[in-house]
Amino acid sequence: LLQSSSLHSSSQLSFQYSRAILVENELFLSELQAFARAKAAAGYSQEELQETFAFLLFDKEEEAQQVCQSGLRVNSSTISTL
Repeated sequence: LLQSSSLHSSSQLSFQYSRAILVENELFLSELQAFARAKAAAGYSQEELQETFAFLLFDKEEEAQQVCQSGLRVNSSTISTL
């Protein structure tokens, strides 16, 4: 799934992954659901409300653990590799 999710086919073979972890955080999920309800009430279309996914690439496992615990907000991190 990670290999096939690359935006550029030329990058598909450029990365090797040792493991991927799906993080499910109930607090963050409830925030996302409230955000989506507010956008739907404001008239956003189903296409605009459709969920998409991105993968973050970390240099160190500790960085990933920190994001899993505290979340990732727009303009709040130096992480820039999706």
